Amino acid sequence: MRIISGLFKGKKIIQPLDSNTRPLKDLTKESIFNIIKHSNKFQVNFEKSDILDLFSGVGSFGIECLSRGAKKVVFIENYRKVLPILRSNLGGAKINK
Repeated sequence: MRIISGLFKGKKIIQPLDSNTRPLKDLTKESIFNIIKHSNKFQVNFEKSDILDLFSGVGSFGIECLSRGAKKVVFIENYRKVLPILRSNLGGAKINK
């Protein structure tokens, strides 16, 4: 799994070994961002956006948002075994925690 677009494009996202966390797949992320970008119903300016990545797991959605220019992302995850992977993914992207 990788970051699809933006500043961190191509950065690999570390995935957990257990099945308790299911990272958001690339195709799903791409679909979400295509809907947001091309919607006639609303406009989102990522450069001015604060994002909440609730149930963030390994952080792939939030990191994708940061890569696309989000001002701030808050990552929330309560599954303690995945937190080291989330921290590693954030550190690997050279993102301030």
